[in-house]
Amino acid sequence: MKNTILSLFALISLQIAHAQTFSRIEAEANLAHIANTNGVAVADYDQDGDLDIFFTGYKNFNLNYPDTWSHLMKNNGDGTFSNVTIEAGFDIQYINEGLYAQRGEKMGAAWGDYDNDGYPDLFLANSRLDQLYHNNGDGTFTDVTAQAGVEGCNVCYSSSGLWWDHDRDGDLDLYVSVLNNENIMYQNNGDGTFTNITELTGLKGADNAITWAAVAIDAGRDNILDLYCMNDTQANEFFENRSGQKYNESALAYRIADEGASMGTAIGDCNNDGRFDIYITNIYNHLPNPLFIDKGNRRYENKAKAYGVENTGWGWGTTFLDYDHDGDEDLAAVNGPIDELYGAVQPDIDNVLFKNMLLEEDMHFNDVSAETGFLGKAKSKGLEAFDYDQDGDLDLVVANMEEGCYFFENDAVENNAGGWLQVKLQGTTSNRDAFGTTVKIRMGDRWLHRYHHGAAIFGGSIKPVHFGVGAATVIDEIRFTWLTGITEAIYDVPVNQTISFTEGSGTMVEETLDSIPTGGAIVEQHLAKPNPFMEETTLHFELARAGTLELRVFSSIGKLVYEGNAELVEPGELELPFGAGFAAGVYFYEASMGGKVMTGRVVKGR
Repeated sequence: MKNTILSLFALISLQIAHAQTFSRIEAEANLAHIANTNGVAVADYDQDGDLDIFFTGYKNFNLNYPDTWSHLMKNNGDGTFSNVTIEAGFDIQYINEGLYAQRGEKMGAAWGDYDNDGYPDLFLANSRLDQLYHNNGDGTFTDVTAQAGVEGCNVCYSSSGLWWDHDRDGDLDLYVSVLNNENIMYQNNGDGTFTNITELTGLKGADNAITWAAVAIDAGRDNILDLYCMNDTQANEFFENRSGQKYNESALAYRIADEGASMGTAIGDCNNDGRFDIYITNIYNHLPNPLFIDKGNRRYENKAKAYGVENTGWGWGTTFLDYDHDGDEDLAAVNGPIDELYGAVQPDIDNVLFKNMLLEEDMHFNDVSAETGFLGKAKSKGLEAFDYDQDGDLDLVVANMEEGCYFFENDAVENNAGGWLQVKLQGTTSNRDAFGTTVKIRMGDRWLHRYHHGAAIFGGSIKPVHFGVGAATVIDEIRFTWLTGITEAIYDVPVNQTISFTEGSGTMVEETLDSIPTGGAIVEQHLAKPNPFMEETTLHFELARAGTLELRVFSSIGKLVYEGNAELVEPGELELPFGAGFAAGVYFYEASMGGKVMTGRVVKGR
């Protein structure tokens, strides 16, 4: 049903919606020569305050042919980029001398500060052998692949790398998606080296999986990251983690075992309900794209057809973004067929931009590609949205496999769109890039939510968290929930600015997650009070019958720190003191009785 009363926030959005356009400016920005590329990723590699771009070349490297190069493009801060590939240390690039690479020899680029020194490092996924370049902090990079131990294998065809802190120990681990072999999980040892823990964690995936990309998300809402893999022409895999120690494949249970030819993925809260939804690009003629809406009970529902986003042709890169600053997340996707399907040549269709109509009408998307100028039929692969000129709106860069790249400048601010806010995050106890952090802002009684993760097919970026805020002039509250489980807040922040926020510099507040049904009323959990706490708190449980409640407590890195039980002689409330003698930090507990399990987290402050 359409809304009959619109807030001023939405009315402003209606007035500006049709004024938004994108302008192609790759020539003006000195990016027109960037051609034949698979991936694209952005980060401020030189820490000068603006975002730079790395493109991965599609073809096998040949020093004498520029169209075979990958490129590092430095943002000059004046609307242009300079090619610094050679001086940065990428003058000798990857040459595949073995495995035939039908989809390209050089695939994905992923930025991640794996040693927490403040300078983004770069992982490159290739056919046969991968590469890791350490940022030296002086504008140059050094190939440290061998000493770091992340070469992959000489028969592997890697597609994308994912930086994430799977064990929540404060440094970034690495997951590599592989097209022809098992995926690879590397744990960061904290000394510049990595250990292959694929078998130990259960994250290798199916033996025949063709994985294009992966993304980490807390789908169980227990503050432990799970992992979702996009697989080609076979069921996607979702690796659930409840204990912080081991992953179990649970895609069918979560209702997200999509069997399309999945490539790209995007995470956003498209319906503004505080839970993060997952969009996937498939080959439409094989199986339409799904948009999995988080129902809040470890279940998702595919609403792509109902919301009008099921068809993006032969889909690749995709991202949620609020391009028009009206406060809800729009959706962009690029596409390009690379061969035949079922013996039929697949048509080239334009890339797609869907406008979210939640505020103006109801929850669905409209295709606004033509009216906004976001078009192109160049067999596009990678996609990234970022504010290259620091004017507050999100611009779009597209990596094209057979032609030059596309670079779309967003004119939202120039056309007097709604307000905006960007937040640069820095972890201290968490990983420095703050991957895994959720940020939400409040304007009156309205909340907007973003998840900071950086992941994309063929890409991985470090960039500010972006909000469009419509007619608002002040953000009443911003909340940051770090991967440690601690939530901090700041208040009364004016809009139309980019702010920086460092973990530990806000006011600690309590943030509650949706309760998770247990499948029965044997154990009902109430919130620990107080939480966070300084000395001791109390865990509260309502038991429907007499019996034994078993309790296990884990540290933030999954180490079992307590195991015990408590008896209740008759139905009623059970209160368990907790925390005395424990060090400051985040703890996760599992309370079980009669086969039913409840989970939760508590935070002990310093």
